[in-house]
Amino acid sequence: MAVEPGARFAPDRVRAVTFALVLVTALASLESTVVSTAMPTIIGELRGLPVYSWVFSAYLLSATVTMPIYGRLADLYGRRRILLIAISLFVLGAGACAAAQTMTHLIAARVLQGLGAGGLMPVALVVSGDLFSLRERARIQGLFSGIWGVASLAGPMLGAALTVTFGWRSIFSINLPLGVLAFALVATKMIESRAIRPDPLDVSGALLLAGGITALLLSVLQKAGGAALSPAARAALIVAGVVLLAVFARQQARREHPLIPPALFHHARTVAPYVSGALLGVTIFGVDTFVPLFVQGARGGTAMAAGAVVTPVVLMWALSAAFAARAVVRFGFRRTAQLGSILILLGCGGLIACAILHAHVGTITATCALIGAGLGPSSMSQVLAIQHAAEEHERGVATSLVPFFRAVGGALGVGALGALLAAGLSRRLGPAAEAAGALLAHGPAATPVSAVELQELGAALEASLLPVFVVLLVLAAVNIAVASSFPRHADAEPPPV
Repeated sequence: MAVEPGARFAPDRVRAVTFALVLVTALASLESTVVSTAMPTIIGELRGLPVYSWVFSAYLLSATVTMPIYGRLADLYGRRRILLIAISLFVLGAGACAAAQTMTHLIAARVLQGLGAGGLMPVALVVSGDLFSLRERARIQGLFSGIWGVASLAGPMLGAALTVTFGWRSIFSINLPLGVLAFALVATKMIESRAIRPDPLDVSGALLLAGGITALLLSVLQKAGGAALSPAARAALIVAGVVLLAVFARQQARREHPLIPPALFHHARTVAPYVSGALLGVTIFGVDTFVPLFVQGARGGTAMAAGAVVTPVVLMWALSAAFAARAVVRFGFRRTAQLGSILILLGCGGLIACAILHAHVGTITATCALIGAGLGPSSMSQVLAIQHAAEEHERGVATSLVPFFRAVGGALGVGALGALLAAGLSRRLGPAAEAAGALLAHGPAATPVSAVELQELGAALEASLLPVFVVLLVLAAVNIAVASSFPRHADAEPPPV
């Protein structure tokens, strides 16, 4: 891919395309959080309580499995064309969500919206990698991280305000004018000339990858069609996913034009950011899932307190990303990644100390802020290291694999940690573990147990969460070792293309 001569350096074009990428980032971030506060209202109007979780799961599945496919398409057919397709699908899906008359209609529309969302952030990252030098790219992607954090924080509040003021359909329809504006800017200001590429898209490989990842992600969902997955069904999905991915890996090694070039996994400088991304995903999803349970179930906090305790994670992530942009340029990819991993390690150690010492909620909040401070340097160095190491004709798929591994690693990791927590509760409480489930779901005020039983349940939950925090600590330590395989510096910054 090559940008039309002169277009790269025209300030108005650069600003317009950058603003479009900012809009794309904000849309993808908001959509991941804005729906949660509107769900009670949606359920009240559309019914479908048994399948309401699929409003989230359908979006997550379709967005995740398409990320590397979009990256490869961007390499083959150009960033501009593929980004326009992703924006179009996202906007069409948002419009269909706003018009939904049944829960089934809404879930189908969320699949369509997710199919577009899978290309928004990955292709936006690729475009920034093409458009800017390392120094500029670090600054711009720091801006993206800040916008992502602010939008994630604002999502629930914006969703609640829109639902109360204009109705729940407005949380989807607000995407329409913003998406149309982003589409127009990309269509008119982002000009590229693409050399004809003879490489065909590996359709069978895409289907194998999508099928394998979908099976694995389905295996960690709590519900499927309103009924809890049986152990046999869960095991069958895991086996199917592993088999499909094994066939995919074998096929890719033999393909002349693979969907994901195997060479990306032949060198530590590209493998390390992917492994680090998967480990980081477990941390992000794990803290977001289990720390609120810790506060509400073991510390007796309210649902609001449980949500507020992880707010500093996103806030510090956004702030530390700005620092990381300068750190990458000055100290290199490796040292920046190691710094972030060390901060995460300290934060996970703090969670263990909080569980052992029965720390106050304020201390838990400060610990979460420390973890958030490590996420900025870690995530920033992963993307920039991959974009520097990958060849230009593979930069799209190489970049898209970073958020892909982060999402898949996080989902699978939280599923495994959830099983560890459930085993601990079952061992400590036996049949009373069901009451602990009610405690986790509804909080102390809605749990029909005595004060003594409530205290026992809280103690069992705290003891069962301790191994979860220990695993997070171990993974953070592993991430420090993985970060040592990152490239040191951008010794030879490739020219923009």
